[in-house]
Amino acid sequence: MKILASITVICIIFSFAIIPNVFGHGLGGEVLPPIIIENKQASLSISITPSVFDENPEKYISLRLFDSNTDAIIEHVTFEFELKKDGKQIFKDIFHDELGNLNIKVFTDNSNNITIEGIKEPILGGWMKSNSNPLTLRGPVFTSGGLYEYTVKILSINSDSNIINEEIILDGGISIAQTNYFNVSDYLNEEKTLQVISYFDTINNFNFESNTIEFSMPFDWNQDLEQLSVIHQEIRVPNTFGDFLSTRYDSTVNGILLPDESVTIDDYSFEDRTIHLVVNRELIKQIQNEAIQTSDTIMNFQLRPSETVKFPLEFVTPDLRYKVFLSWEPEIIHTEDEITFFVTFEEIFSDKSKKLVEYDLSIIQKNNEIFSKHLAGNVNSQTPNSHKITFSNGQSGTANFVLSNIGGNSLSKGNFILVIQSPSNIQSDSSTIPEWIKNNAAWWSEGTIDDDSFIQGIQFLIKEGILQIPYTTQGSSSTSNQIPEWIKNNAAWWSEGTIDDDSFIQGIQFLIKEGILQITS
Repeated sequence: MKILASITVICIIFSFAIIPNVFGHGLGGEVLPPIIIENKQASLSISITPSVFDENPEKYISLRLFDSNTDAIIEHVTFEFELKKDGKQIFKDIFHDELGNLNIKVFTDNSNNITIEGIKEPILGGWMKSNSNPLTLRGPVFTSGGLYEYTVKILSINSDSNIINEEIILDGGISIAQTNYFNVSDYLNEEKTLQVISYFDTINNFNFESNTIEFSMPFDWNQDLEQLSVIHQEIRVPNTFGDFLSTRYDSTVNGILLPDESVTIDDYSFEDRTIHLVVNRELIKQIQNEAIQTSDTIMNFQLRPSETVKFPLEFVTPDLRYKVFLSWEPEIIHTEDEITFFVTFEEIFSDKSKKLVEYDLSIIQKNNEIFSKHLAGNVNSQTPNSHKITFSNGQSGTANFVLSNIGGNSLSKGNFILVIQSPSNIQSDSSTIPEWIKNNAAWWSEGTIDDDSFIQGIQFLIKEGILQIPYTTQGSSSTSNQIPEWIKNNAAWWSEGTIDDDSFIQGIQFLIKEGILQITS
């Protein structure tokens, strides 16, 4: 399995200890609750920019102390700043800014040491920017995703010599998202790349089996949950991964089913679907006691397509003009069946009066436009706009249902992903097997044909749609085509009518799952 990673700075989680004791939380930065320093109501803002960490190694850490009543910057501030990762110190030093607005330019590299470029103020020896160059930190600072812990001490304010007698210590953690890429195989043994993006801590123990994604993340269930805001994970699924695309998903944390509103679908991209798992603080509190029964140090996630349909799907146009809803019937889209799509447009900022609007509807499949029409429809109406479309057998697979130029605005657009099934790939709960295949099973069980010939025959029958098998997760390629004896017995009994079709099919599914029988498109 191949795993690549890139990292994105996205949230800061703060806790403060000793004197005084305050709490906060932010995304990319935070303005902390005010505290009393030298008879002033002082607040500290902390931010990291840019908030996206990419191939550019440059970013800024900013600390700003200000009067929370007037927003005036408190000058001559000296900070002691320590940064840790996984309990190991990255750097710890003293920094100073005459205006109380400290900016540290950070260049992350693969060197062995942290170096600081600047000048020092003479009282406490805090690093400062020079007249011509910024204060710069170089070295292995943000080299991976996960949780970065820090401690900030306020040592002086108002003047360089005004050293604070009362120790002010602020502890917290900067969460850096890490994108992991996992290569998995679908039921046709085609390789797909899934992305899991954690906006809290490092992802571990990824597994994909039985059309279910599982992964874990370090999490202290015994911590003070008031310091948290939200746990957010993204799973990005390529739009060609048809058997994992669904109108609804079921997700659990430590085996506890999450409510529907915690799992949302974003089909804005043409290339992939983003599934958001969002567990807010109140939900974490609700499930805390039960989750701890599984683990008090781990948050285990599971995600799989739901067996039930959820309508309508929805998106908001990039210009924030419209919210668009889509549903269809029948719920499963089959080729050669007439499908009725229902589209509803709702203005976001308006008096919600009913009106007509023109728009373009197109369906894109493999970069080809297979349907296109310029239409007019209702806006802010209880009655949806309906469109009847029939897909041919050659149009099975995934497709993009695109609505664009809504109201003549080029930015009023959006996309939904459809899964179109042909009769040969319908995943039903029962399978119809042609009678003549029983002869093949009998010959194989008697040794008239060998194992390889039987496997090749079954592969051909499945590929051609003659033998229809319910969805089964494809195992990795087996080093041996050794077939258990009980499957041969099943084949013999089935050919004689002693056991039913479903029992024989279970044997075929076993061969697929074990990788003995490889299904290819």
